[in-house]
Amino acid sequence: MTHGTAHSAEFSVRSILHVDMDAFFVSVEELENPSLRGKAVVVGADPDGRGVVAAASYGARKFGIHSAMPIRTAKKLCPHAIFLRGRHEKYHEYSEKIRRIFEEFTPTVEMVSIDEACLDLTGTERLHGPAVRAADRLIRTVKDRTHLNCSVGVSTSHLVSKIASDQAKPHGLLVIFPGSEAQFLRPLPIRRMPGVGKVTEPELLALGIATIGDLQRCELDWLREQFGQHGEWLHQKSLGQDIDAYEYDEEPKSISHETTFDEDTHDADQIERTLSYLAQLVGRRLREQRLFARTVGLKLRNWKFKTLTRDTTLDEPTHLDSVIFGNAHRLFLAAWDGKEKIRLVGVRASGLGRREFQLNLLEAERREKLDRALEAADRVRNKFGFESIQMARSLDKGNELKPRKQRRFLGREDP
Repeated sequence: MTHGTAHSAEFSVRSILHVDMDAFFVSVEELENPSLRGKAVVVGADPDGRGVVAAASYGARKFGIHSAMPIRTAKKLCPHAIFLRGRHEKYHEYSEKIRRIFEEFTPTVEMVSIDEACLDLTGTERLHGPAVRAADRLIRTVKDRTHLNCSVGVSTSHLVSKIASDQAKPHGLLVIFPGSEAQFLRPLPIRRMPGVGKVTEPELLALGIATIGDLQRCELDWLREQFGQHGEWLHQKSLGQDIDAYEYDEEPKSISHETTFDEDTHDADQIERTLSYLAQLVGRRLREQRLFARTVGLKLRNWKFKTLTRDTTLDEPTHLDSVIFGNAHRLFLAAWDGKEKIRLVGVRASGLGRREFQLNLLEAERREKLDRALEAADRVRNKFGFESIQMARSLDKGNELKPRKQRRFLGREDP
């Protein structure tokens, strides 16, 4: 399938392929056990447990089952389905086979997840011909060598190609020619745009924005007023323009930062300083996204690589550094025995939303002043670096905190 009109040579401008394997986990299970083909198959947790669906066959999807659905709900919808626990080592084995095929087409391969990837074919026309021809050959090659089906979207941007591959399912190819990206997106429901999830969709609908085309017609300044920087990102994405990779993924369900120490430590002051630092990083990301967190989480990994996680639900959602740190610190004091050496610590915010809570007049004035102070601090950090302003709890006698490895996660799931 194609959308728009253009000569294939125009793809030399930029050619991004988004490849998405069709019902990957289930398809692998069907290869290993052909008797499963054509049946309602669900891969995930124990159907009598508390887990979620990892993947569902097209036969199971007819009953309304989809990934991330509570496994008990899936069992109610389709009691006769075949429920499998899943074999992730086997899935990774097939994923590696697929990745090696992708690398035959281009060295620029980004595995977005175990079953989807972005390939940049820009400048490879002499080797593979036009991108549409290369994409067709890629689909056939994957099928011939692995017996698995995939769907591919082709366009000038990662975002549009991602949406196109979803539109092409199952086992299809959809090409969006340069210059027709906005036209392709215009009639689609707003929820089809990556970055619009359970938080943003109802807000947009309440503002009369039901399609991506509605969003395209909005004034940029007005979107900034409504959603802050997130409004600017929404506008760019509605036109099919790429922004940072993590921003065109699904709306975040959590925001977290974690640090691995240079040496395992049981120095309480050092650990608490690090928690303060991480809490500030999380708080800044919440404010940039105009989000509030209902839950604060702690992650600890000891010298034996044993990982512990703890969460606490707040009475009121927050994006304040001090509140995030205070709760993470309490979780830490309750979870740590004061002796065991710690290798890694992390702070997480989840239960995200954009609606502020009601405060009495005195508390509202205090909150407004604190928000203005934090916004000013964030502006200074953006200009001079994050370490230019720190909470006192993060400082060690004037020495800058320098963790060995600090990682940020903002996406659909926390790793």
